[in-house]
Amino acid sequence: MLRWIRHADTPQAARWRITRFINHIGSGLQPTALLDPVRRALGTVATHTERIVQRWRSSHSNARLEALNGIFQAARARARGYRSTATYITIIYLLAAPLPDILKST
Repeated sequence: MLRWIRHADTPQAARWRITRFINHIGSGLQPTALLDPVRRALGTVATHTERIVQRWRSSHSNARLEALNGIFQAARARARGYRSTATYITIIYLLAAPLPDILKST
């Protein structure tokens, strides 16, 4: 059902699907301690419904942040042994800068 929520076309449809998901799963849970993690997960989804719905209003994704994190990790691995923050920043620029485009322009 979570995939069903993700395929909503509008923010209103997503909010409706999230509400249906929480009500449907919540009504079928038996009151046992074994299902407490599921109840906690439903509570988390219910708490963050507005943030989940903002996904449909925003064009941002997590992909750009993950790409930047990969660049930072590579720079950290290459800057090992250097003690200067400036050197670390320089390596990040060298890894992330489109150098072939710069070299073509000169």
